[in-house]
Amino acid sequence: MRDRLGRLHEVTNEMLGILDLERLYATVAAAARSLDSADAASLMVVDHEENALVIRGYSGLSDSYAAAQRIPLERALRHYQRPGSVAIRDLRTAPLGNPELIRGEGLAKVMALSIAREGELLGALHIYTRDPSRDFDEVDRDLAHILATQVAIAVTNARLFTRLNEMDAEREQFLSIVSHELRTPLTPLKALAQLQLGRLRRQRDRGVPMDLEALERNLESIERQVDRMNGLVNDLLSVSRAGRGKLEIENAPFDLAGEVRDVVGRYVAATREEGRHSFTIDAPETLTYDGDQARIDQLLMNLVGNAVKYSPRGGQVAVRLVRQNGAAEIAIADQGIGIPDGDLPRLGTAFTRGAGKASTFAGMGIGLHVAKLVAEAHGGSLQLASPGEDKGTTVTVRLPL
Repeated sequence: MRDRLGRLHEVTNEMLGILDLERLYATVAAAARSLDSADAASLMVVDHEENALVIRGYSGLSDSYAAAQRIPLERALRHYQRPGSVAIRDLRTAPLGNPELIRGEGLAKVMALSIAREGELLGALHIYTRDPSRDFDEVDRDLAHILATQVAIAVTNARLFTRLNEMDAEREQFLSIVSHELRTPLTPLKALAQLQLGRLRRQRDRGVPMDLEALERNLESIERQVDRMNGLVNDLLSVSRAGRGKLEIENAPFDLAGEVRDVVGRYVAATREEGRHSFTIDAPETLTYDGDQARIDQLLMNLVGNAVKYSPRGGQVAVRLVRQNGAAEIAIADQGIGIPDGDLPRLGTAFTRGAGKASTFAGMGIGLHVAKLVAEAHGGSLQLASPGEDKGTTVTVRLPL
């Protein structure tokens, strides 16, 4: 088990560094086959032109099988609805693809896992055996599940890079920033995983009880890094969709005051250990708002995150929510680096960053732009104000009630 976890760790690192899709697909299939000591493996991806899942990476399968096998998308969506789902199928009695091709390839069973991101099916990872008596045990399933989760991230990153790489050469610098930003959360993830794995092994070898408090802290840190990567990907997708006029808003009543408290609470937890920031909230007990709660959450996470990020010495982050002149008004103020007068008119457009001290901070220049898009999609507005450099910044969002 330990050797297989080590191989999983190695192949995950390798996958997340591959931005060429064809090479990534082949690497995934080879890794899946090796990790579960299987006879074959394939990575099938959604092909909208064929309206089917098609094989893009494979190991242990014939070229003719890989080129011909298809799973109709309608059928795939019925069987791969949940991200991370794992199913064992007897291909002799319950094939999803062409049964004649399966018989000709001599495949008996498959462990099938969905590859999905943000509710969108990207494809499926298939791990095959030709031995009808072979069972995929719990360890096989767990390793494959972890691999499938990482594959979804790696494919998303590689596709994003591929799309951006097709843009004008002027975007080359932006591509470098995107690649860096998407990989940045992986470094602490790897370090935390290695730290916790080492602790668990030492505790097991010494026969001492597990340190549950340390485990909880590390898992919370890992969760925050995963959330950070998800936020980066969501922001990039929002910018892309807005550029195509497809930023969808699904309105429903929710408690805006509760949402504000929830977001601030997440940053209280995230900054607790560094101890530099403090947070205040001035908001009514409840304030019902008819809007897209997921999008408003995205807006608040970006704005409170910016307040923390651009006040590196710490200080207070003050969040205020009031009902005023027929609108819900949210103001987020920090005591950070501030904004020079010349930068104020430029900020808030896509891929635009401050030219002063802000240029020394990592970032893609889209967080504020996404927040503005969300506010305007709700019929509202976003405004920036700052007395000047090193004098803090206040962002005010107005959402009509």
